[in-house]
Amino acid sequence: MYDASLPYSKDPHFLNAVIDTLEEGIVVQSDQGKIVGFNDKALSLLAVSADQLMGDSSNSERWTAIDLDENIIPTENHPIVLTLRTQQPQYNVIMGVTTGDNQLKWFSVNTRMTDVGEEKFVVAAFTDITQLIVLNKSLHEQNKLQLQIQDELEKKIKQLKDFAGIITHDVRGPANNIKKLLQVYESKKDEESGQQAFQYLKQASNDLYNNLNELIKLLQWHLDQKSPFSTCDFDAITNSVLVQLDHLIQQKYAVIYRDFNVASFDYAKVYLHSILYNLISNALKYSREDAPLEIRLESFMENGRVCLRVSDNGKGIDMDKFGATLFRFQRNTEVENDSKGIGLYLVQHQVNELGGYYFRNQ
Repeated sequence: MYDASLPYSKDPHFLNAVIDTLEEGIVVQSDQGKIVGFNDKALSLLAVSADQLMGDSSNSERWTAIDLDENIIPTENHPIVLTLRTQQPQYNVIMGVTTGDNQLKWFSVNTRMTDVGEEKFVVAAFTDITQLIVLNKSLHEQNKLQLQIQDELEKKIKQLKDFAGIITHDVRGPANNIKKLLQVYESKKDEESGQQAFQYLKQASNDLYNNLNELIKLLQWHLDQKSPFSTCDFDAITNSVLVQLDHLIQQKYAVIYRDFNVASFDYAKVYLHSILYNLISNALKYSREDAPLEIRLESFMENGRVCLRVSDNGKGIDMDKFGATLFRFQRNTEVENDSKGIGLYLVQHQVNELGGYYFRNQ
């Protein structure tokens, strides 16, 4: 403010000197939408000459502006145009403008209406905040990167938990089977059943070794993103699973039917082995006492995708009651009082992770 009664207050040189010492750019626009005044800082910030700016308007393509999301701000939403139309001031409007030297600069703009006699003008003051915006965008990108890294770490932790689950759940069963085969062999090694147990023992230990190698390959894929896919033969992998579950199969007098219309396909071997092992072992574990156990394994094409179906005539589960939690880890159902759901949880994860999906019959 200054004393308007003093002579210098009406001196244009004095007023221009005051305006030109401001760090903000100042532009005055008439109610006809034409720029009729500006200070030196405005020319400097916008990188234009006085001739280029005088008489220009917000409708000029020169002043196409963007918001922080890099969307074009319609001319009618420019702060100086809004003030002309509504006669309301605008404060701290952030705009990105390509200046005369083809640089994108960010400005914080304030506008207000003023009357001079019967004429109306809008005064716009704008401050260069480019460094602040660039810094904020950089911090935002860094934060986004950190969140991505955090998300990747969480995925890795989850994957490690899943691998631990495979090892503790899918390896423990075959290991117990090997232990039982050893007991049979030691007690009957001179008999035919002992020799048969020894052959099963060799195959089971070899399969377990191979599965551990496949698991290591899969873990390596998660670490360096090399493809874990290889040709999986349904019969060969099923044979490996059945050897590992042979003790339970004989105990339950189970009959396994196979109908593999698709003989092989590309997948992670250790995952397919784990899926078959868990589904077959569940069928064996929860069979009915009043009927011989039958397990059916089928592969077929449907809508251009390879499908695997495992079905049995076991106890089943009340799907209305437990269907929503069937694949949940550490679930508990009335049918499976001793089950923690690890096997079916692993099946769901292993199918989903490699781009597949599962469905269940009601």
